[in-house]
This record gives sequence, structure tokens and C-alpha cells, in this order.
Amino acid sequence: MIPRETIDRIFTTARVEEVVGDFVNLKKRGTNYMGLCPFHNEKTPSFTVSPAKGIYKCFGCGRGGNVVNFVMEHEQMDYVNALKYLAAKYKIEIVEEQRTDEQQQQENERESLMVVCSYAQKFFTEQLQTETGKAIGLSYLEERGFSPKTIEEFQLGYSPENSKSFLNAAMQAGYKLKYLLQAGLVRSSDDEATVAAQAEPNPDHCYDRFAGRVMFPVHNPSGRVIAFGGRTLRKDKNVAKYVNSPETLLYHKSNVLYGLHLARRAITAEDICYLVEGYADVISMHQAGIQNVVASSGTSLTVDQIRLIRRYTPNLTILYDGDAAGVKASERGFNLALKEGMNVKIVTLPAEDDPDTFARKHSPEELKQYLQTKAIDFIVFKTRAMSEEAMHDPIKKAELIKDIVATIAVIPERITRSVYVKECSRIMQLEEEILWSEMKGIRRKVIDEGGNNKPAAQTNTAKQAPVQEGSYDMLSAAPQEKEVIRVLMKYGNEDATFIGEGEDGEEPPKIVMKVSDFIIQSMREDDFAFENDTCRKIYEEYCAFYDKGMPVNEDYFLRHEESDISKMNMDLSADLYIVSDWSRRSIGIKTERDHLGLTAEKAIYALKSRKIEIMIRDLSENIKRPLNDEELIGMMERKRKLDEAKRIFKGKLGRAI
Repeated sequence: MIPRETIDRIFTTARVEEVVGDFVNLKKRGTNYMGLCPFHNEKTPSFTVSPAKGIYKCFGCGRGGNVVNFVMEHEQMDYVNALKYLAAKYKIEIVEEQRTDEQQQQENERESLMVVCSYAQKFFTEQLQTETGKAIGLSYLEERGFSPKTIEEFQLGYSPENSKSFLNAAMQAGYKLKYLLQAGLVRSSDDEATVAAQAEPNPDHCYDRFAGRVMFPVHNPSGRVIAFGGRTLRKDKNVAKYVNSPETLLYHKSNVLYGLHLARRAITAEDICYLVEGYADVISMHQAGIQNVVASSGTSLTVDQIRLIRRYTPNLTILYDGDAAGVKASERGFNLALKEGMNVKIVTLPAEDDPDTFARKHSPEELKQYLQTKAIDFIVFKTRAMSEEAMHDPIKKAELIKDIVATIAVIPERITRSVYVKECSRIMQLEEEILWSEMKGIRRKVIDEGGNNKPAAQTNTAKQAPVQEGSYDMLSAAPQEKEVIRVLMKYGNEDATFIGEGEDGEEPPKIVMKVSDFIIQSMREDDFAFENDTCRKIYEEYCAFYDKGMPVNEDYFLRHEESDISKMNMDLSADLYIVSDWSRRSIGIKTERDHLGLTAEKAIYALKSRKIEIMIRDLSENIKRPLNDEELIGMMERKRKLDEAKRIFKGKLGRAI
């Protein structure tokens, strides 16, 4: 674990223009630098680096962040390794905080498993050059159309038929049997309890897990081998076609994507990830020129795998070789991807093909064209496919509506949901209001269950009225929420003058208080929740420091290890940085710092006004449905109070402006 002081020193020392300049040809423009964006193809520079702020921003593709974010994105590293990269560049010594004996032992065991897996990969690859390996393993790979370059790139291999070949070679090379067992490379005929009780496992009771199989090493994102898949070449139906490594300290199948170590740069460059099912699918696609492809390795798509893809791109296209019934069976994974905010498309292949065979049948140009022209938005694909089945069956059509709406309901972005409702309404020839009505209850359930990754309970926030969507979908509080967060982060520790409530005919009193006091007290008195996930996380973390009496400034969030937090802060400060530069050019603008109290008041009152507008909208929609007299009177009274609150906040907002 890297100490906070070392992290701060890395951020202070690392110069963003120097780090970016290692990869991008930058030219000075005023106080900033400009160059061609390394994250997308462009002819006119739109990539800006601000040394004063320590940030970069591309106004073409929207990528941006701090110096650590740049290393993470460009070099595809995690946060810790990006820090270590910068520390090495600037010769900053990292003395990691002392681990407990248990932590150190686990780290040593992880590294030992990495070492034996690396040895195993080299052993299996070398077997392809033996007489038996060439005749069996290599000939099979060549029959599949894999070139020598591809075999080398994916480090494919062969495990001999003799069930002790690998075990004996590894032990003769000095590798401990317990690590061979823990890595899942060998098995023991003894039960787990017996093995656990032994000081040293008995090698006479052990044998190779993958004997007689073609080997597919599984790598982590940085390219180290962590597991294996082995394919039998026997025709015996009683023998499993594939055997995979068990769960280990290194390998958890649900959060690993096969081929990601070779695909991650292409995924970032192309801004799209193709998902297939098996090892051979990835290899054939890669060899055919589609390098931004990974496999879920036969498992249903998991949340961890989706989030792993999301680190590189929000765009996921699934290559599918099944019919509508097969799509239905795989739907859980698709819905998870939508729930995580992914843009999901599907490409269906001819019935006789899977991605492996299809890639081998077509030229790279034909394959690329097919993927580009045949990709269909998943929800649209699902709606069309299921609409055909339910066309003449009212009961099936009703079930279809519920099914489609349930899929749309998990999508976190309101505008995206609105677009899908409109398109699905057109395809199914239904009024949009029917879909919105059905969605209302589902969305409430999604929110109540903590949908869209929001905590079920939030500190100092209350559940808001369910959102009735439709033609009002553009009414969102997101811009106002971001403005409150911007003012809080930038000016929270500064004193400002606020106008209090005075008696009629008297001049209102002026009150001096910190901006953070005003914003946090104002938010808490009305119990409004943040709708935007990142805004909510920033606000809750700020409040945690605030409640402990610990001041926190903008730099803390600019340097935050969670990239969505640091990037939002960067985006908010980048806009202001452009405006603040006007004063240096003698353009007569009064800065918001000159009227800091009014700036904070305007942000808070604008947010509260918008929140109330949303509540009035929801209530107005509810009033339209059949109600008894008591319900109607109660709702009308609530609407009257909301209208009054809206009038008050509009008045305050007018005064602040």
C-alpha cells in the first residue's frame, strides 16, 4: 500500500506536460499545450494540456483527467501501477506501508503461483516442438488455421498424454508441489482434508490436470499467466471437451476475460469491444485483424467482466451464433451490461457458423464490413425478434411488453431510456404512454433494490418520488447538481457573505460563513438526494471530511484514485479555467469570486427549484390516473405546497442572479 504522503509527492512532482509529451507531440499555445489526441484519430489538434491545473482534456473525444489518469488510460495500467510508473520516471522512492504477516504471506503465495504458472506455460509451449507434440498438438492447431505467429502470440501449447509428465518436470526444476496443487496444475487423488493435513503433499498420489490436451493460457490484463484451459483431442464423449483451471488465489473466472491482455489497446483505440464465447473464437478473430475481441470463456457475462470492459470502452458488441431462444437464455448478461451503462449491440452469425469458423471463412475486409454493417442495438434486436413471435398472440404480446420494459428500465440514463421507449413503441406499434406506465413500477423497484449501483440507504438523503418519464424526460437536475459540486469543491473552504431573512421593511442582515457550511446545511435541511452517481459520491465523501472538521480542497478530488471522481472535477474546473483566463486578456468580466455568496446561493436555489419542478411533474402525472376523492384532495394539497415552494425558490434564485 502506497502511503498518502508518497502519492501527494508523486502528484506534486510529476509534470503533466512532460508525461504526456513522452507520447504526444505537444506545441505551446499561450499558457497551455496542444497536440493530436492519442485516444482517437484526428487531423486538427483538439487535445489540450494545462500545466497550471495539472490536467489534460480532449475537446474531440472528451477524454481528460490528471497525470495519473493519463498513464492509466494510455498505458492501460491500474491506479497503483500508474503511480509506480510515475515514481520511477521521477526517481521517487516508494516505501510501501508494512503489511501484516498474513498479507505478506498471501502476497508471497500469489507470486509463487505466478511463477509456477509461467513455468507451466513455457513447458506446454515447448512441447509443441517435440516429436509427439508436433504430431498431436501442433498439427491440431495448424488444422484450426492458427499461424506460427498467432501460436506464439497466444502462447499456445500441448500437455503430454503421460499423466506425470508436467508434474515430474516441474518438481525436477525445483518447483514445490504445494504450489503446483494450489495453481490447479496438478491434482491429488487424496481428498482435500487429507492434503490440507499433510506437511508435504505426496507426489505419488498426484497427477497432471491437463494431460493429453492442447493448452490455452489465460492471462491477466498485464499479460501474466494466471490459469489455463485445456482441450481434449479424444473422440470419447465421456471425456470433457474442455478442462479449465479451478478457482485459485490468482484466478476467479467471473472477473477474467480471455485475450484482454492483447485486446486492451485495440479496444481503447477503436472504442469498442467485441465479445465472443471461447478461446478459438478470440484467436481466429484476432488473426483475422479484429484485435479488440475478448471471450467470457463459456460463462454467463458477469458484472465484474462488464466493469473490466467498461474501463476501456462503454461500447460492447456481442457476436452471437444462436436464435431468439438462445438470446433469451443469455439475456441476464445483456441486462447487466445495460445496467452498467454500456451501449450493447449484437451481431448474429449464420446458423452454421460461430465466430471461429466465420472468421476463417472470410477475408479480414469482409469480416470487418460484416461486423460494422450487421451490428444491431440489442434492445431493438430483442424487440424485433420477439415481436414477430407475439404478433398474433395478445397474451404473448403483453408478456413481451413487460419483458422489453424490464430491459429498458435497468438503463441508468433517463435520456437513453426515453430514446428506447420511442423506438420500441414504433416497432411494436404501441403508444409510448403504455410503456412508460409499465416502466414506472419497475423503475421504483430497481431504485428500491439499489439499482444502477446506488446504495440502498444514503446519509442525509431521502427517497424521492418515483420519476414518471416520457415527454418530460429532458427535465433533469444533473446540470444543477454538477454546479453545486463545482462550487463546493472550488470554494468550500472560503468565507462568503450571504443575505439572511429580514423583517418586512427592514434591510436583510448579512451573514458571513464558509461556502461549505451554507451548501451542506442547505442540502440537509431539505433532504434532497443527488441523482448523478459521481456527484453523490463526491458530496458524501466531502461531507465525511466536513463532519470530522477536516477541510478538503479541490486538489484532493483532482487526484482521487477513482477516475470518475477525478475526471468530473477536471471537467468542471477545465470549463472555469478557460473563463478565468479572460481576465489575463483584459476582457472586462466580474469573476464569481467577487460575489461568492451569490454564486453559492444561485447554485443551491437552482438545484432546489429543479428538484421541485421534477416533483411537481411527477405529482401532476399521478393526478391524471383514476383516484378517489381523498387521494385527489391529498395530492392537490401537496401540489399546492410544492407550487408555493417553487415560487419561493424562484424568488430567491431571481435575487441571487
